[in-house]
Amino acid sequence: LHWVKPVFGVSWKQVRAASGLDAYFYLRYIRMCFRITSVSAFWGMAILFPIFYLGKNGASGWYHFSMANVEQGNPVGIWVPTIFMYLFSAFVFFIMKQ
Repeated sequence: LHWVKPVFGVSWKQVRAASGLDAYFYLRYIRMCFRITSVSAFWGMAILFPIFYLGKNGASGWYHFSMANVEQGNPVGIWVPTIFMYLFSAFVFFIMKQ
């Protein structure tokens, strides 16, 4: 695994010069997808999973970690995912603009 550090040390200008625009944009796209997925997975597990898990709607299986377990009328269980989606959408737009 001694090749990992040199690979991350290559500049985008060198990538574009060595491999062309197709590979350059493909690698940038993969990096953007990785950023979006890693940030959303971290914050989803840190914020949404506990809220869904602590819901008292009696869902079983994997539904225990979803909106199906949030009881109706629970303002925290409804507003936190809504605010999370607005912030996540803003983050995705920010990442896409970079």
